[in-house]
Amino acid sequence: MINYITEIIRHILTLYFGVFVTTAIIGIKNNKKNFLIVNCFCILDLLLHMICSMLKSSSHVLNAYPLLTHLPLLLLLIFIFKRSLLKSLLAVTTAYLCCQINNWISIIPESLGCAQWIIDLTYIAGIFVTYHVVYRYIASALSDVFSKPDIELIPFCIMPFFYYIFDYATTVYTSLLYDGNRLVSEFFPFVMSICYLVFCIVYCRQFERQQQISTQNYFMQIKQAQFQKEIESMQRNEKNVSLLRHDMRHFLNNIATFIENGEDDKALDYIRSVVKTSEKTVNKRYCSNDIINIILLSNADSFAANNIDFKYSISAPAKLDISDIDMTSILQNALENAQHAVMALEPDKRFISLSISKKNDKLLISVENPYAFRPKMINGMPVATETGHGLGTKSIQKTVEQLHGNCQFSVTDNLFLLRIIL
Repeated sequence: MINYITEIIRHILTLYFGVFVTTAIIGIKNNKKNFLIVNCFCILDLLLHMICSMLKSSSHVLNAYPLLTHLPLLLLLIFIFKRSLLKSLLAVTTAYLCCQINNWISIIPESLGCAQWIIDLTYIAGIFVTYHVVYRYIASALSDVFSKPDIELIPFCIMPFFYYIFDYATTVYTSLLYDGNRLVSEFFPFVMSICYLVFCIVYCRQFERQQQISTQNYFMQIKQAQFQKEIESMQRNEKNVSLLRHDMRHFLNNIATFIENGEDDKALDYIRSVVKTSEKTVNKRYCSNDIINIILLSNADSFAANNIDFKYSISAPAKLDISDIDMTSILQNALENAQHAVMALEPDKRFISLSISKKNDKLLISVENPYAFRPKMINGMPVATETGHGLGTKSIQKTVEQLHGNCQFSVTDNLFLLRIIL
């Protein structure tokens, strides 16, 4: 009786382990809606297995496992969660690789002649340990891999895909792998699984470091370009101030002449024109925060050249709780995406609205812009339809998540909205 109970628990947990590892490594958010969808899938699949077990023997059900579980899971990822076929295959076969770790662990008590319920409990314990490691360390690393284009994922598919075929061909449909000692035979899949997962971690950490270096270089280029603009602006202003100083005597004489002739209105208009000219010598400053000011100044010329009406309301403190690099990654990408969207509109309809404020120790950032073509949204994220685009929104989301903040992309009938809380 105990053997039957542990076998049922083992079967159920194996299904849940494989499904939740698959969804975790492919980057499906663990929100309420997705959690409900995945749980419904598991329950329906268990019912399907139960019906098949009543109609056929357990060996037939095992042989049909790819059709009963893996194929429906693949279709779920493609049609419900809108993932590509290649990425869905990679996720399913990678989760299958993770299952081999549990298999090999359970073979140890089997080789020692332990009872079946002990073997099953060892396998169950392996499920919990492996899932914790995969969810804590592997899934976040693999989520970066799955953000790559399909063509770059082909090298990652070779090992899990062919091992899936190899394992079923040699252990399920035949017994070729078990002609010798099973412990030794299963050791190779175990080692291969570990090597593959370690490789993913190392590769993704290296990729993340490269991204950080690239972001730092981009940030330095922005600062260098802005410093150059400020130097040029200071040089122009210095010349203008010299001219104003030189012409001040003429200005005062003209004003005095207007007043002496009783032409007060002309005198006031002339004073206003002089004040307006002198204001051009002042370097514009959007706020007291240096990095925000640099980012906005670096975009100001582009906005003006493209007839974009830039509306802003900024009350950010001089010192922020986030790094200059993170602020650059968020704000620069948001403004670039907004500018790209409004460029498809008529010049008189182009505008970008930016709001930055701090309330209750939280930094609030809001960006709004109209659009010519309604953005396509999948799982709350805009999906780019043009090659080479879409990286900006992913960079914003990733940076905000690393800062333990929250960002929301939304679309109304007229506007694209980005809301960020840090």
